[in-house]
Amino acid sequence: MKRLSKRAILVLLAAFALLAASCADWVDEIPELAKKDLKFNPPESSKLFSDDGTLIKTFHGEQNRTVVNLGQIPKHVQNAVIAIEDQRFWEHDGVDINAIIRAALANVGSGRIEEGGSTITQQYVKQVIIAPGEIAEESYERKIHEAALSRQIEEELTKKEILERYLNTIYLGQGAYGFQAAAKAYFGIPVKELTLPQGALLAGIIPRPGALDPFKRPKAAKKRRNVVLNRMAALDYISERRAVKLGKRPLGAIAIDERQKNRFKAAYFVDYVQKMLVYSPRFKMLGDTPAQRNKSLFQGGLRIHTTVDLDMQTAAENAVSSILYESTDPHASLVAIEPSTGHVKTMVGGRGYFAKKNEPNGRFAKLNLAILGEPGLGPKKSGGTSSGEGRQSGSAFKAFTLAAAVEQGVSLSETFKGGDCKVFSDIPAWAEPPGLCNYEGSAYGMVSLLQATVSSINIVYVELGLEIGMESTTDVAEKMGIRTELLGVPSAPIGTNPVNALGMASGYGTLAANGVYHRPLAITKIYDTRKEEIVYQADKPQGEAAISPTSAFIVTSALEQVISEGTGTAANIARPAAGKTGTGQEYRDAWFAGYTPDLAAAVWVGFPEAEIPMTTTRIGSVTGGSWPAQIWQDFMSNALVDTPVTDFAPPSDLTYVTVDTRSDCLANTFTPSEFTITAPFAPGTAPTVSCPTPPPPPPRTGSDEEERSPGNGGNGNSGNGNGGNGNGGNGNGGNGNGNGNGGND
Repeated sequence: MKRLSKRAILVLLAAFALLAASCADWVDEIPELAKKDLKFNPPESSKLFSDDGTLIKTFHGEQNRTVVNLGQIPKHVQNAVIAIEDQRFWEHDGVDINAIIRAALANVGSGRIEEGGSTITQQYVKQVIIAPGEIAEESYERKIHEAALSRQIEEELTKKEILERYLNTIYLGQGAYGFQAAAKAYFGIPVKELTLPQGALLAGIIPRPGALDPFKRPKAAKKRRNVVLNRMAALDYISERRAVKLGKRPLGAIAIDERQKNRFKAAYFVDYVQKMLVYSPRFKMLGDTPAQRNKSLFQGGLRIHTTVDLDMQTAAENAVSSILYESTDPHASLVAIEPSTGHVKTMVGGRGYFAKKNEPNGRFAKLNLAILGEPGLGPKKSGGTSSGEGRQSGSAFKAFTLAAAVEQGVSLSETFKGGDCKVFSDIPAWAEPPGLCNYEGSAYGMVSLLQATVSSINIVYVELGLEIGMESTTDVAEKMGIRTELLGVPSAPIGTNPVNALGMASGYGTLAANGVYHRPLAITKIYDTRKEEIVYQADKPQGEAAISPTSAFIVTSALEQVISEGTGTAANIARPAAGKTGTGQEYRDAWFAGYTPDLAAAVWVGFPEAEIPMTTTRIGSVTGGSWPAQIWQDFMSNALVDTPVTDFAPPSDLTYVTVDTRSDCLANTFTPSEFTITAPFAPGTAPTVSCPTPPPPPPRTGSDEEERSPGNGGNGNSGNGNGGNGNGGNGNGGNGNGNGNGGND
């Protein structure tokens, strides 16, 4: 720094003298302290916590600040600041004439400006009242105003109040305002845990945070820290011996990797919460407009308590990454909800939330696939929904169709013709292509609704949708928790409407909660530290009856068999569970949604950029029963590892009947075991007629030897013939063994 001339030094001395005189004599021309100047509401960071109180993320704007009480700041930290910045703080009245003279003499002795002479009170006034957020103009007039207002502040506030405000507002580099934020930024600890040398380091960098940055200029920072320690010894805050000993210690500042600095857990869940706070009118207490609510989030000092379970979140992320581990694999979303409350416990919305745009998948890193198209999570100009559109759920949507049908009295034993492909005359040509097929054109004869559910037969479900009414499926789906737009078209029962994982988890959670819908709940409480009050408290979960408990249980009983013996066997978790697979057209989307009495979860797998067919060298075509079911199984197994096994509780009015799954009748001794099932029925819907008994076999003609003679085994040909109507079961079939190799009766 350039040395001062004698003339400059004399001018500086004159300025200090002028300042002292001005504060005393120019009373009529100095400003008066306003009431608003006494308020202390600096921009303060907001914090978001998990369900067990773990801090997940800090939201802050340009000023990263967390206000703390003076009692939370160690006494040795307070003393370090006072020693280096304002050693007569407890004695002066806001302006320290002695300090001004001492600073002037020190500057004269060194030939350069080494000290300024401003008190802690003056610094606070400059930063908060005269030039908040700006660089104050260096002028005699400003100095006069600063000194005058400082004296007035001292008349209105106690010394402790002034010190507390100062320690919470001073800028300390690294984007940190106040000692709490600085302690986190430099040492990764709260201010109450700062040691004496750590506190001395922070106190020392107050005048020049950039020049004394311990990460960039460690030698200068250490030298300055030791100046503070020596000053503390000179003022008897510590002994000289201790100052020397502490001065030999390393700085101890922790350099945090820039890539890790702004990372946090449960990133997609946090994104969901942030969107709700900004865009949902439910949080108008934070501001009337999205802009006002956004400001409250980043500057309002909010403490946001949420429902996310970090252990479950880890299980969800691990489940996805363990299955979709190659960079070319599709992405996945996963949402888990507590059925009895609607609490959102986990949310995975894609891959690599913190990836940069130029990195693989970076283009979609911040796109939350779990809430695509969800209403109330976006600006009005985009329709008020979250970014993107939902994806077709395929057969996973059949759970809502089944629920709607059971509500209307349709039983699981009602039979339909399965077929393979069908042109539906009831579907208007303008509505959509009238021709629909089963998965891969699979053909079926007459089947029960139960079998159609377990085997996921599309033709049956379209027939069912037409039978109960085109709007019934979508109406029930909306009541159960789907919030994306649904059209009551004939293909709706087989999942052509776009949905998201949040809605699917919510809808299946309604089944797990015995037909009671609980709105997804992610925020339980918001505390405003500046108002010192709770501004939002979630209502105790009451729920709304979407379908009857009887209907919910009947649907559950069918979906349990999807996992035990149907298309979802890969989702088996060795405890009572129900669920449904879903595969979009041309394998462009794949789903598995399921639940236990304690937890409901939905998994989607697909590509974020477009509905691209998923055919891989690893497993071939991706269906709902492959990767989605495997991810669900992995997640649920780990998420429920400490949860006692419970079964679905049946309502008291159910009737259990053993039926033949091929027809709407009671099974009998002639019904093959593979077509026999005991199923629950709502009152008045159970079949009452037994299945027909097959006619007795025709009387035998000829001797036993004739019956066993060669040639009666049908068209036996080298042992591979078909045993003709059961009469040739023991024939040799032309040298073949008719019993087994000859055919099946």
